[in-house]
Amino acid sequence: ELLMRGMPHSAEAEQAVLGSMLIDGNCVKDVMDQLQADDFYLRQNREIFETIAHMFVYSQPVDGVTVAGEMEKNGLYTEATRPYLLQLMEVTPTAANVGEYVKIVRDKALWPPPPPTLPPWCRRAAPLPPTCWNRRSSGCTPSAGAGAPRPWCLSARCCRT
Repeated sequence: ELLMRGMPHSAEAEQAVLGSMLIDGNCVKDVMDQLQADDFYLRQNREIFETIAHMFVYSQPVDGVTVAGEMEKNGLYTEATRPYLLQLMEVTPTAANVGEYVKIVRDKALWPPPPPTLPPWCRRAAPLPPTCWNRRSSGCTPSAGAGAPRPWCLSARCCRT
């Protein structure tokens, strides 16, 4: 019986998060600050999120048509992609509740929540060791001791502490 049970996730919340971003591009930044692709259990939802994240980083507009085009360009497009994107927008009641949808997805995610003592820009690195960068007179150095920069902690962002 244990092997038959699925991993904890909420397909409805995942769809509502994605649908909210497709309906209202203004909520994309808020979602990107709180979720990452690994928080999505369903592969198709994870691919859509990664596509939206890529588009957001490059300041491209996010909606059903542009996301479908980007997925096609990246080889992630199938015959079911466009109908699924439309379904995401139809089943999402409003983008105003995206914060609640994000909480549900985050609560069901496989990764443990980051420690609350980490600055927000380093919380994305959890569950990796809580090493961040501090500003020092000689530049940025790891707070946990000497060593090479960690690829998961962007020194340009972490040095703002």
